[in-house]
Amino acid sequence: MKSRSRALGIVAALAAALAFTSVSVSASAAEPQFTWLCKPGRANDPCRGSLRTETVSKDETISVAAPRTLPKLKSKVDCFYVYPTVSLQDGPNADLAEDPQVRAIAEQQASRFVPGCRMFAPIYPQFTVSAILGAKVTEEVAATAYGGVKAAWNEYLRKYNKGRGIVLIGHSQGTGHLKQLIAETFDRKPNLRKRLVSAVLIGGNVTVKKGSRTGGSFRKVPSCLKSTELGCVIAYSSFLEDPPPEDALFGRVGGALSEDLDPATHEVLCVNPARLDGSKGALKPLMSTATFPGLYAALLPDLTGYEYPWVGFPGLYTASCKKAGGASWLDIHDISDETDPRPRVGEKLGRSWGTHLVDINVTGGNLVSVVTSQEKAYVKKLEKARKAKQKKAKKNRR
Repeated sequence: MKSRSRALGIVAALAAALAFTSVSVSASAAEPQFTWLCKPGRANDPCRGSLRTETVSKDETISVAAPRTLPKLKSKVDCFYVYPTVSLQDGPNADLAEDPQVRAIAEQQASRFVPGCRMFAPIYPQFTVSAILGAKVTEEVAATAYGGVKAAWNEYLRKYNKGRGIVLIGHSQGTGHLKQLIAETFDRKPNLRKRLVSAVLIGGNVTVKKGSRTGGSFRKVPSCLKSTELGCVIAYSSFLEDPPPEDALFGRVGGALSEDLDPATHEVLCVNPARLDGSKGALKPLMSTATFPGLYAALLPDLTGYEYPWVGFPGLYTASCKKAGGASWLDIHDISDETDPRPRVGEKLGRSWGTHLVDINVTGGNLVSVVTSQEKAYVKKLEKARKAKQKKAKKNRR
């Protein structure tokens, strides 16, 4: 109980500090630093753990399965993942230690995408919980964090990409850095944009002009309208049932990690993965059953009673994108009743955060399904282009 009270006290202060935090920077930083957390061939890679999943229905009927690897997709597509704020180190920027929290968040968020892509994820000098609480996220601190992400990206492009398709995946602070990366690269480079399979940018207030698919965070990279569309963005922040309050950190222009835009002309983007994948709003939560290390454990569902590394809860939630009172959010609706014994996610950080801690996991099965469809569409596009090239060459030889 004491650890839960301490955790809630910290996140209350964190909420107040985050409201004024942006990661869009122009100041120069120290020499960019990073190291690889997840990369093909890396020993003890946290993105490559067991995905064996126990699916539990309302009546506690259980099935167990693991997703199969999709080698045809992995041969053509890479994922680049940037994790959210998890560092409990004392300084304003984390060092490059492979802390338990860094490994755990990669397991919880990135590993589910690995069957369809090669996963690259850097350890970067993110601004820490301590920096946010102490109002120490200066331009230099933010630039140092982003500089590490950008350095990892540059090395990835130079040494590993070799023309492959790219899925970007980020959450919270990670989404903030990826927004800046996209604006500086994909938005400006058409040839690179052709390689963008999808950008999964969750819990970071991606913005668009009202009535448009672009015009806020990005000029050229639009929101996704269907599961086979390429080069587009899936973004949302999730809340339970009610609209985000006036002081919400997410779902509102001007909130955490948001650009300085007019809420009269712009809004936070909401793309519902449970619509894109054909589930008609039915969510497919995928939750790691391991206890998260550190103070966040007290704020997450206790799933240690389940036998396998992952557990899924179908038929527990539906989701829809909603707009009200200047907010735009993914509304999570509990469709169960009091007889359903399965654990709920809750808004453990308070209403201003919504279900931010489990933004990705509460829609995990839907997100993976959509990204897999996009990867298949990308590979199909490559095959079509190859056949057209062969046909043209054959015609020219006649």
